[in-house]
Amino acid sequence: MIQMEQELLHSPDGVSDVYGRACAIKRAVEHRMHKVMELYGFEDIETPSFEYLNLFLQEGTIVSSRELVKFFDRDGNTLVLRPDFTPSIARCVAKYYTDEVFPLRLCYQGHTFVNTERYQGRSKEIT
Repeated sequence: MIQMEQELLHSPDGVSDVYGRACAIKRAVEHRMHKVMELYGFEDIETPSFEYLNLFLQEGTIVSSRELVKFFDRDGNTLVLRPDFTPSIARCVAKYYTDEVFPLRLCYQGHTFVNTERYQGRSKEIT
């Protein structure tokens, strides 16, 4: 029972909590960066933290299937936490921005997730 209670106080390997002063600094930097993007005419876009597996199995992707954090939805579809924003942004552009004048200026922020041993000591969740 004590071991289980101890586990509940710790985050899984490769991820960490950001709190206190570190969280305040991180938020301030994100806010300043966003303000600069707005000044240069970038438009905000948000994509889901997870996508269908096939989006990240296309040729030219930067992460191998073994390094993806996978899970299943109720219908048995394989979903992955995004390891990279590019495929998600490309999917949105292909779906929603077909009539826009290119180049587009899109601004996005969030977390990426890679489950790899190559980066020992580095976070598996990156903002």
